[in-house]
Amino acid sequence: MADFGSETGVEGLDYAAGLAEFPLEKIYRRILRTYIRSTPALLEKLQSDLQDPSDENIQDYITTVHGLKGASYGVHANLVGDKAKALEFAAKDGDLKTVFSQNDALIATTQRMLSDLEAYLDATPEKD
Repeated sequence: MADFGSETGVEGLDYAAGLAEFPLEKIYRRILRTYIRSTPALLEKLQSDLQDPSDENIQDYITTVHGLKGASYGVHANLVGDKAKALEFAAKDGDLKTVFSQNDALIATTQRMLSDLEAYLDATPEKD
C-alpha cells in the first residue's frame, strides 16, 4: 500500500495521483483550493442532519455523505473518501449506531486534512 500524503505531509491525500490525473499542477491546486472552501459546508450539514435523525434527515445525510465521498475521491483525498463511503453504506443499511459513533471521527479527519492541505498549498509554490 502506498504511503499517501508522504510527498505533502497531508495524510490521506494521494497528491501524486492528482498530478497524474490533471495536466498542470496549478489546475490541480485550484481544484484542491475549491475543495478546501466547499467541504466545510458539507461537514456542517452532516452534523445538522444527525441532530434530529428523522427519516428525511437520514436521507439528507446519505446524500451529503455521498457528495463528500465523491468530492474527496475526485481530488484523491482517499482517506476521507473511504470514511465517507463506509458511513454512506452504514446509513443506507439503517446502521445508525455506526453512523452516530463514527460521524465525529469523519468530521475531525476531514477538518484536519483540510487544515494540513491548506498549510501545504500556502507553503509551497506551484511548479508549473
